[in-house]
Amino acid sequence: MSENVNEGNSVNPSVIIKKIRFNDDTEIDLGSNDIVVFVGANNVGKSRALKDIKNDILENTSKKVIINDIEYKDENFEEDIMKKYFKNNFELGSNGYDIEVDGSHTYGYNEQNFQNTKSGDKYFYKALFSFLSTESRLNMTSPISYSYITNKLSFNIMRKLERDKGAITTLNGILFSCFGKKIDVSEGIWQNAVSKLYKFGTKDEIDKSVGADTREARCLLESLENLNDQGDGIRSAVAILSSLITATHSLYLIDEPETFLHPPQARILGRNIVELSQNKQCFISTHNIDLLRGMLEKNSSRIKIIKINRSDNENEFHSLDNESIKTISNDKNLKYSNILNGLFYNIVVLCENESDCKFYSAVLEKLDSDVYKNTLFCAVGGKDQFKIIIPLLNKLKINFLVIADLDLINNCDKLKDLINSIEANKYDQISSTHSDFLRLFESGTDSQVKKQSVIKDEILGLITDATYMSDETAFKIRQVLKNISHLKLLKNCGKSCLPPGECVQKYNQIIDFLNKNNIFVVEYGEIERFITEIDGHGISWVEEVFKNYPTFDEPEYSNAKKFIRKVFKIELLEEGEINE
Repeated sequence: MSENVNEGNSVNPSVIIKKIRFNDDTEIDLGSNDIVVFVGANNVGKSRALKDIKNDILENTSKKVIINDIEYKDENFEEDIMKKYFKNNFELGSNGYDIEVDGSHTYGYNEQNFQNTKSGDKYFYKALFSFLSTESRLNMTSPISYSYITNKLSFNIMRKLERDKGAITTLNGILFSCFGKKIDVSEGIWQNAVSKLYKFGTKDEIDKSVGADTREARCLLESLENLNDQGDGIRSAVAILSSLITATHSLYLIDEPETFLHPPQARILGRNIVELSQNKQCFISTHNIDLLRGMLEKNSSRIKIIKINRSDNENEFHSLDNESIKTISNDKNLKYSNILNGLFYNIVVLCENESDCKFYSAVLEKLDSDVYKNTLFCAVGGKDQFKIIIPLLNKLKINFLVIADLDLINNCDKLKDLINSIEANKYDQISSTHSDFLRLFESGTDSQVKKQSVIKDEILGLITDATYMSDETAFKIRQVLKNISHLKLLKNCGKSCLPPGECVQKYNQIIDFLNKNNIFVVEYGEIERFITEIDGHGISWVEEVFKNYPTFDEPEYSNAKKFIRKVFKIELLEEGEINE
């Protein structure tokens, strides 16, 4: 008989999930110490997966939506071990032990149940797991009246924290690092009834209470605020942490533990969930990258990330590579970007810089708010970063689009690296076409590119006898230097400068190929060419555009709207809007 060693080195019964088969027939094998984290966009089924597991354990008649089948593994289901476990962890009533799950389901256990104990008996599974939903966590920190104990699980946690100084000290160490406050368990009058409740105070107040004798401690605690009157963030965290610290359950289901927390607090909570759940199996749904980062920082080897994607009401489940997430987290250029947040969106749009993200996201929101809500725009810091990020997104099963200026196609080697980052040797499909295009473009636009002698004369004509160069003169010189090569001509003028005939044909083939591989270029050259009435570049240009055209209904946005419709395949037009 294998042993599950818990508090006090006693052998306890346990149950864990050995294998899950999802509704796309994906199967994932699991270990007893695994932390399974469900990630994905809104409404793909992260929380539903936890509910399916809960309903399966409770043998609920509700149909499973996300999960088709669950294979369990239990240990130490012998009668004497089971009896001892219940005696040590639950209150014995007149009819036996009443075990509460999720604040809404109660199951009774008596002598007859123990006599029939056997492996595979799911009725005992109900007493060996915790389901910590958002609502149940807030209820767990409410005062509990002695005259009517409705939540026995919460009551038992309170009593253990009250009696075990080590447990309350561990809990308070984490709470102080998160919130700068601590708690203790007290008795008092709540809603005209004698109740057990949590008190909330400063480090000095709680430390003094924990270290005082009984009478003095009671007086100190009565003067403090009730935890029930504090923010939902600390109440939810107390419920999660205290459950992990005091309970002897082997299986935990925790729905969005980061709810109500600020990013630094979520990160600390993530680290401590891993720390406190040793020898326990956890299933967690989350929509928060800070919680996930905290968990991976503590012990990435325990974490199994399941990415849920949904398309046309069909789910796909992918077990992700933690090393790819660590690569992004550790890369100095990517660590502080929002790329990893793409785990929680339907699609990530990679742009060259923040100004592009700001402009394109605003246009998309105007055209289709639903698509906008499930799309993350991410600035990567230049075209050369695309080829680094795309393989990581592929490994993480994150759908992506690339939006770039037209000069993306100016260089064979750079475009080759980008396309091959999507799929090995994919550039071979367009290599000859690309080379032909660049050759035809350069030969066909030779007359449009200024010779050095012309550039020199134009610049000398702008320089005056003044001691210092004015901003106006400097700006004019920069304009002269714009079209000093064939490639810069393409970016500054866009496809309008293409030589007619074969060059245009090759260009269209390249654009079609890129679009089929989720790469879209601004065919006007660069983003600023969408609205040429506004001068400037980058974020200053975007801000001036929004200032001068605040409603997005102005005709100046027509070309940008047309482009975004093409990128996101938005076919329906707004009422009263013409087809540009």
